[in-house]
Amino acid sequence: MKTWKNIGAMIAILTIVVLGYASFGSAAEGKSLEQMISEAKTPADHEAIAAYYEKEAQAAHQKHAEHKKLADFYAVTPALKTKSGTLFAHCNEAAKKYEELAKEYEAMARMHRDMAKATK
Repeated sequence: MKTWKNIGAMIAILTIVVLGYASFGSAAEGKSLEQMISEAKTPADHEAIAAYYEKEAQAAHQKHAEHKKLADFYAVTPALKTKSGTLFAHCNEAAKKYEELAKEYEAMARMHRDMAKATK
């Protein structure tokens, strides 16, 4: 149960960091994600936000895959067998957290895509 609370806390913290400091490329030149969300009125605005979240989801999926591979490596490497418990646990937990984060970003992208459709 404590692990899920930690995962939730990490997702919340990462979301706050992203919302506070992330900026868009050409669609939102010079604007933070927070500004884009607060000013979103058109379908294009919501599509730009959805694209941002999809990009973040892809990055989280990549990190999940990296940590999963490392966890698998630590689990079966004989030379690291005695030391790998901590390394395996770290990578395994990180993989789970990135997988959850990717799901959150995908959900946020879907919500903004729905908002874009609703504002047409």
